[in-house]
Amino acid sequence: MMLNSLLIAECGGLLAVLLVVAVTGIFTVGVGEAAVVTRFGRFHRVVSSGAHWKLPIDRVAATVDLRANQMQLKMGTRTKDGVVITIPITIETRVSPEMVYEAWSKLPDPGPHIRTQAEKVVRDRLRSLTLDELFASQTGIAGTLKRVLEESLKPLGYEVVRVQVTGAVPNNLEDARQYTGRLVETGGAYAGDPEPGRSRVA
Repeated sequence: MMLNSLLIAECGGLLAVLLVVAVTGIFTVGVGEAAVVTRFGRFHRVVSSGAHWKLPIDRVAATVDLRANQMQLKMGTRTKDGVVITIPITIETRVSPEMVYEAWSKLPDPGPHIRTQAEKVVRDRLRSLTLDELFASQTGIAGTLKRVLEESLKPLGYEVVRVQVTGAVPNNLEDARQYTGRLVETGGAYAGDPEPGRSRVA
């Protein structure tokens, strides 16, 4: 009788432990997110949004946002004819759902990488253009930057959603007046723009 009681107590204890393990192993991942799960400190798997279960030896190492992230940059440099220019640039990127591990392990913060690439493209392109040539080439700059970013970011797990150059502005007041006059004369449209007064998204 005592043996049966001990057996029942042991079974009850085991069931309690299993229940605790089952309950504590449940975790959820939010909408538009993915979670990186490691086992003994090594990568194990990536899980998408929803409810999931993990073993006690597993750990949720990181939660990665899959939604588009927007960066606003202002790049300053000098044109071929010596005009100092500031270009506002909008860049949207996101982690590729199929490459969450690559983004998490290789480039958890893409901001500095994106800024470095943008500075290089803007500097190289503007130094070879006069102010007038720049005026007609802003969508081309956006397109070049988008291609460069796509080539460098894709292996690291990121997609480039869009790159937009919203309008270069000369820093010098007189240059700015002449530049504005040309905008008025042409209706404010850049080469290839779908609408006057707006820069096209590359």
